[in-house]
Amino acid sequence: MRRYILMVLVALAVCSAQAQEVVTDQLIYNRVTGYMESGENVTESVVTSKNIQDIRYKHDLRITYGAPGFLSWYFLDEIGIGCGCDVGPNFIYDTQELRTKYGPRYILSTLGLSYSQQLRPWLALGAKTTFAGTWQNVYDTYTNEKLYHNRMFNITAMLDARFSYLRREKVELYSAISAGLVCHLERANGGLGPMLDAVLFGVSFGRSFYGFVEVGAGIGGSARAGIGYRFNSKK
Repeated sequence: MRRYILMVLVALAVCSAQAQEVVTDQLIYNRVTGYMESGENVTESVVTSKNIQDIRYKHDLRITYGAPGFLSWYFLDEIGIGCGCDVGPNFIYDTQELRTKYGPRYILSTLGLSYSQQLRPWLALGAKTTFAGTWQNVYDTYTNEKLYHNRMFNITAMLDARFSYLRREKVELYSAISAGLVCHLERANGGLGPMLDAVLFGVSFGRSFYGFVEVGAGIGGSARAGIGYRFNSKK
């Protein structure tokens, strides 16, 4: 009888040990599997964050002010190189010039507003508009009476492509090309025509709020500077 009871106890002990071993292996398996799954999720999140880092901000607004370039003076110069005036002797024109004098001339060089969307880490597409103008009163030489107000404006609307060839956390180097239309207004006259603009070299400093300087060619001016704001749209 004692022998039988002892054999039963030994059998129960062996079964318990085996069951404990199985449970322990299962727990280890679960823990290892869970760790591997969590590791895969971490890897995916790192990859995702890297992609977000490449295109940190999707939308970009800019305000630019540019020094006059050749095309700006072509449209706004007072001697008439942009209006087709005769340069030879003209008695009536010269007599009229003797009877008139000009007041102070006020010039607003090229002021620009642009919006772009970052499609690739190296490419942003958008649109921009620029405005430039000059104002000047014309007086009678003898009576000092104001004869008229001489004013000229040009307004552009263009599509814009910006190419980034260096992107860092706070610095971006880029070039850009724009094409569209320009509207030139001179007193009661006006005209519409094609227009090109280019940023030969540009550099921006900052993250969401930033400043930038550019060297350009075209209607936007030769030397340009401005501020911008990058942001993401809310879902």
